Amino acid sequence: MTRLWMGLALGIGLAGCGGTPPFGGDAVDEGGADGASGSVYLDEQGQFLTLNNIAYDAATDTLTLNNIPFDDPQNAYQRIPTEQFSNGFDAYQSAPAPGSNEVQYFAVFRRSDSGASQVAAVGTPAYIQFGYGGAGAQRLGGAPNLPATGIYSYSGEYAGVRTNLNAGPSGENVITYVTGEVELAVDFDDFDDTGTVGGFVTNRALYNDAGQPIGALDGFISLQDSTIDFTNATIGTGDASEVVGGQVIRSGNWEGVLAGPNGSEIAGILFVEGSPGNNNNGIRETGGFIAEQ
Repeated sequence: MTRLWMGLALGIGLAGCGGTPPFGGDAVDEGGADGASGSVYLDEQGQFLTLNNIAYDAATDTLTLNNIPFDDPQNAYQRIPTEQFSNGFDAYQSAPAPGSNEVQYFAVFRRSDSGASQVAAVGTPAYIQFGYGGAGAQRLGGAPNLPATGIYSYSGEYAGVRTNLNAGPSGENVITYVTGEVELAVDFDDFDDTGTVGGFVTNRALYNDAGQPIGALDGFISLQDSTIDFTNATIGTGDASEVVGGQVIRSGNWEGVLAGPNGSEIAGILFVEGSPGNNNNGIRETGGFIAEQ
C-alpha cells in the first residue's frame, strides 16, 4: 500500500509539473461520460478536473460520481452524518476499503427544490498536489424556452470542496468545505444574440472534513460576465476570481445551465486555485450553486 500510495502521489506531483497522469496514458475515461446538452463540467478546464457525470439515488442517499480515479469500484459516495450545512447542500465521502488501492474523496451535492437541476463538486487530500476532482451541473429535463429580453436577478446557495496543500500539523493536505450565497444578474437581450450573466458568491463559511463549522471565510468569489448559448440554454465559460481585501488571490473559471420554466433556475459550477502566500503551498476550491429568480 505504501509503495503504491507513494507512486500515486509522485505520479500526480510530476503531472502537475508537465508530466503525465499516474501510470501514463489519459486520465479521462469517456465510457461513462455525460453527453447531454443540458450538462456542464470542469473537465475542459484542467487535466485533473475529470468528473464527467453525476447520479443520485434518493432512496439510498447515494451519490455516484463518474471518472474520478481510485475513489470506489462503484463510484459511490455516502452522506457524512455529522455534516451541519444549513443551505440545502449535503456533504459526502467515498469509503476506501481496507487494504485496497482506493483513496479518500470528499464531495458536496444538491438537487434543486424544483427537481429541475443538480450540482456536485469533489476533491481529495490524498496526493502531493491537488489531485483529481471536478464539478458538474446538470439540467434534469428538457431545455427551457428562454426570454428574448429582460434583466433578471437570481439568488441561491453555494457549496464547495477546498483542497489545502500542506495545511495539516505534519504537512499533510487537508480538506475543508465551504458554503455561501450566490447572486447573479442576467440580461437576456444584451450582448446582442448572446445575453450576459455575472455575479458573486458571498457570505462564505468554512467547515472541516466532517462538515462541522470552523468560522467565517474572508472575501468573495467574482463570477465575471459570460454569455448564454440559447440553442441549449447553457452559460459559457467565464473567469472566476477569489477576492480578499481587494486583491485577487486565486483564479479559475465558472459555467452553468439554465433550467425550469423560462429559465427561472441556474445551476452553476466553478473552480479557483492559487497560492495564498503563506506556509501553505496553495488551495483549490471546486464548487457548485443553484440560484432562482
